[in-house]
Amino acid sequence: MNNFESPLDFDIVNKMGDVEIVFSDLTEISQGGPKVGSISINGKMIKGRYGGPILIANSYIYAPAHIKRLLGTAFRLSSINAVTLEITYIGKSMNLIWLDKIEDNQIYFFEDINKIHLKCENL
Repeated sequence: MNNFESPLDFDIVNKMGDVEIVFSDLTEISQGGPKVGSISINGKMIKGRYGGPILIANSYIYAPAHIKRLLGTAFRLSSINAVTLEITYIGKSMNLIWLDKIEDNQIYFFEDINKIHLKCENL
């Protein structure tokens, strides 16, 4: 991952071998807030809206999915199979997901813009 990426400014084109992930139609969910948009994998659009930065490992793309809740919106960690394009959700919804790293079959992320509260989920 590029250490200079954040939920407000992240790479819109990522490559993993012969897989290309591209963000499009990016918008801020609130003024000065995280950006979300559409994702395509090798030109095929993925259902939903996603934020960044993303992580890529073992033919999976991990991205914060932007979801609607009863009172506003939130993010939920998603795992997208780069081959089948199947989406699986991991954990509960949060106000922010800032992906950090994958280690020992766990994905680490911050749930705040100041990178204070580090959390992890099993993959």
